[in-house]
Amino acid sequence: MPNLLRRNERAIAEAAATAERARLLAQRVTLLARHWHTDELPQALRAAEAAVRSANDARAQAELELARGVAAYYGADVDAAAAPVERALETALALGDPGLQAECEARLGCIHGTLQREPAQVLGHLKRAVTLGQPHRPLAAARALYVVATLYQEAELMDQSVRHYRRATLIARRENDEQLLAALHRYMTLAQVQQVRRARAAGRLDEEQVKQSLAGLGSAQQLSSVLSGEDERAVQAAPRRDAAPGRRARTRRRGAGCGGRPRRTRRPHLGGHHRARRPRRLPAHCGRLLDAHRIGALAESELEPGYADYARAVVHDSLAELAALIGRSDRQARHAELARAAWENDRRYCGRLRDALLAQGPLAD
Repeated sequence: MPNLLRRNERAIAEAAATAERARLLAQRVTLLARHWHTDELPQALRAAEAAVRSANDARAQAELELARGVAAYYGADVDAAAAPVERALETALALGDPGLQAECEARLGCIHGTLQREPAQVLGHLKRAVTLGQPHRPLAAARALYVVATLYQEAELMDQSVRHYRRATLIARRENDEQLLAALHRYMTLAQVQQVRRARAAGRLDEEQVKQSLAGLGSAQQLSSVLSGEDERAVQAAPRRDAAPGRRARTRRRGAGCGGRPRRTRRPHLGGHHRARRPRRLPAHCGRLLDAHRIGALAESELEPGYADYARAVVHDSLAELAALIGRSDRQARHAELARAAWENDRRYCGRLRDALLAQGPLAD
């Protein structure tokens, strides 16, 4: 059992006050979601809801709303994640609880970043999370710095990206949050995968260079998983969330959150780290054309208007490749054109992101 869950379990057993126990049970839901213990979530959520009703405590209710948002995010229902976190933030502000406010701001920054909302809005949440979190809830600050690092990486501002990753890692290590450490290590690799794909789309890498780059990053990801001490579930789940701080393709899409529906996924991660369902290893490469066609049709059917452009571009690139393998030139041309349009929209988003980051300035000293 991960250390944070173990500590939470002990604290629940030792809690004397009803309100304290309710808050701890709500926090347990968040922790289970973060560690991908999705089979335990329904029962944990029911227990937390019952305890919060009994306690009639505003702070416990806010922790429960926050847990619901995190669960939706990790459950790949990113669009539904913001509303409960916003309710939790309203309560935190009314209570004058800067630590809880920092946690809510960090989560909202992650959610809106995953959904590719306007960069200024995303960065506003993250800046408040860092400012409030450093003195009151360091792990919220670390989470926000991690998301900011991924945004710097997307904007190809690598010096600042490394700076923010390092600062987030120092805090996570000091606070003994092994799950956040694992996410940081993994996402540094996954964000690099994004950059390789973007470079390919822009014509800066040929096919052989792409293969070599991705092969090297895959080895680095396996090594970082071992070095960071990820629990077995996190390692097993990593390939499924590889897409966005988060950046797991990001929008209704890959949730970094907590639930257990594989239908909607998100962008790589923001936390996780996390993409739209796409044929990552097309069965066609193994001669299984029928399976490849079925998976390709499923991937396309799940592409909804709200999906981020990066996710759409990756899916249509894969489907164009599949169409070429099965000799469907008409489909290949259609998917290739859709991919080009999505890559162009993604390029414009990254440009706006770069401008916003440069205007705001770094959050790590």
